[in-house]
Amino acid sequence: MQNRSLFIACLASVLLIFGFSSCVKTITLGNKPVLQFVSGIDYITADSTLVQDKRYMIKINAANAENQSPNTTFEVVRTYSGTSDTTVYYQELKGDEQVNFNYVHTFTTLKKIGTERYTFTVKNTHGIANQKILVMTVK
Repeated sequence: MQNRSLFIACLASVLLIFGFSSCVKTITLGNKPVLQFVSGIDYITADSTLVQDKRYMIKINAANAENQSPNTTFEVVRTYSGTSDTTVYYQELKGDEQVNFNYVHTFTTLKKIGTERYTFTVKNTHGIANQKILVMTVK
């Protein structure tokens, strides 16, 4: 009888421990921030062939992947045919921008035939980055 009571007490303790451990919320960190082009009548969202010396716009949205991983920086880098990368926009994100940030990049294409590449990068507090690249062929 005493063994049976001891067994029931041990079983109750094990069930209680499993019950408490299943209540612990698991937090997953390390996902890339969300980065996506926003479509619209005037916005470029994919690699394109464009006219020389004309103005165009790209709209992009950066959002955090998890509440514990706010975004910290947003950068736009441009590369012309055969030249080195040039940072054309950089911003440290603060407050609500760390959760959801929209940016419209307005640019004028080359006055000659060639390619232009735009690299959009967002990084979070863990140093994890996400990038989107658009290549413009200028005719």
